[in-house]
Amino acid sequence: MSNSAVGVTYRPDTTGNDWLRSTAGAIRDHWIVIVACALVGGVVGLVLTTQQTPMYESSATIYQTPRPADSDSVSRQRTEAYTELLTSDRLIATALAQSGLPMSIGEARDATTAGANTGSAILTVTTRTDDPQTSARLANALADALPATVTALDGDQPGTPTPTEDTANADQVRLSVITPAVPDNQSEGRNYGRNISLGVVAGLLVGLLYAYARGLVGRRVRDEAEVSRFLSGPVLATIPSEKTLGESGIVDYHRPDNRAAQALRRLRTTVTGRESGPATLRSIVVTGASAGDGSTTIAVNLAIALADSGSEVVLVDAALDGRPTGSRHAADAESSPEGLTTYLGGRGRLGEFISRTSRSHLSLVPAGPAVGNSSELLASERLADGLTELAEQFDHVIVDTASLQDSSDPLVVGRIADAVLVVARSGHTRYGDLRTAVERLALADVAVLGVVLNGSPRPAWQFGRAAKAGQSADQVLADVPPGTAIDTPLPQDR
Repeated sequence: MSNSAVGVTYRPDTTGNDWLRSTAGAIRDHWIVIVACALVGGVVGLVLTTQQTPMYESSATIYQTPRPADSDSVSRQRTEAYTELLTSDRLIATALAQSGLPMSIGEARDATTAGANTGSAILTVTTRTDDPQTSARLANALADALPATVTALDGDQPGTPTPTEDTANADQVRLSVITPAVPDNQSEGRNYGRNISLGVVAGLLVGLLYAYARGLVGRRVRDEAEVSRFLSGPVLATIPSEKTLGESGIVDYHRPDNRAAQALRRLRTTVTGRESGPATLRSIVVTGASAGDGSTTIAVNLAIALADSGSEVVLVDAALDGRPTGSRHAADAESSPEGLTTYLGGRGRLGEFISRTSRSHLSLVPAGPAVGNSSELLASERLADGLTELAEQFDHVIVDTASLQDSSDPLVVGRIADAVLVVARSGHTRYGDLRTAVERLALADVAVLGVVLNGSPRPAWQFGRAAKAGQSADQVLADVPPGTAIDTPLPQDR
């Protein structure tokens, strides 16, 4: 039944640019988080600015008259020494004693900075406190205490002769306050605009880093355009998310505004539109690139869409491997209905295990009891004979299989069927898994009907198999229990 004339040839991107696509998609998906981080950063900046204590700064300027005998290097060294002396404990203690300021030496030292321009004889002492008057008094006290401290230190040098008045005037460096400090009532520190802007920028960076990390770790498919560029080929259909579909697993075809129903009808048109000529599509395998892509939901709803058009359709549950724990296959085998595995085990014809559903023109072959050798059973000649039998009896045979990530069953069944439909889910399927799935099908020489993007754009609720995790096709079609006799007759062999 394999038909090599059917299918799309995909050439997935191997340059590694999927991280860029995923990051861009993550930014789009998490823009609310990014904006929230920016707002939180702005609020934090506002709060911190409000809690800051206003600081007032004052500066006093001192001019030193160098000694005539001093060279330039000696003058520079002396200037550096005076600058350090302005913040020394000895000078600060003298200044506090003379000014009577109620401060400790450590507090005064922390509030004081001193400096001098390179090659200049001018020194500047600057103080910053929470009171403008205190800042000005402290700066002036330090400047006034510098000459006496220098004189005292020079006189304390051992072996220094007592200078005469003439030599003292000639050798002494004179230090004069040329600009005393004045109180500045304009406070510094509460710069609301700057701090709020920095907070917004910091929050924005955190949000972008979060989105980048999500994109870098996930590297998941997002929208149709990205997937199409990645595959270098068209996306066959994009199934939008619907809340009712996530809850029940079945599209509401009675609502004319149901976007998922409209998309599945377009997919049906694509499938039926390729039936002319020798490349007839009678049997289609539906599989996912990874577990949880919603391939069972797509298989069931595609079968319903085909049946609603009047075609006789049979849905075969061949997802025998990779069913999550807690599913029907994890239950006692005796509680499962007879179905595909019963037939593959050597009993009867596959047509004997067909049951009608409550939907017109739609029949079902359930998976049957759980088995441990599903790949060996599916690779047997009986499956090829059974699908041929169904293709002669029905217009369309839709085969639901496990994902390509979980099992090699889709490759085995795909060689027998006419084509394989690959399902990827927005926000769930990784680009690497989609690339691997397409490459595995190509290496196995399996015709790919196309890729269907499921659940785009992805909402807060889950979609497809994720919402109906672990359910098989017969559980999704639970209107009528599989195996229940229905009065509607099955289509006759053609």
